[in-house]
Amino acid sequence: MMFEQLHAEEWNYPYGRGVNFSITTANIDGLYQRLLAYDHPLYRLLMVNSYEADGSMIIQKEFLVQDPDTF
Repeated sequence: MMFEQLHAEEWNYPYGRGVNFSITTANIDGLYQRLLAYDHPLYRLLMVNSYEADGSMIIQKEFLVQDPDTF
C-alpha cells in the first residue's frame, strides 16, 4: 500500500473518488514510449522517485495515467 502526500493543485475535487494501482513491469521505458506513440494522455510524466520503507530508500521510475473513461 502506498500513501501519498496530497498537493491540492494536483488532484481534482472531489478527492477519494478513485483508487491508485501500481503495476510493476520489466520494461517501463518501453511501456511509456508506447503510450507517447499513441498520444495517450499522461497525468504525470516519467520520473524517478525515492521512498523510504523500513529504514531503506526505494528508488523507482514511475508515471501516472488515469482511467480514460473519466476524462
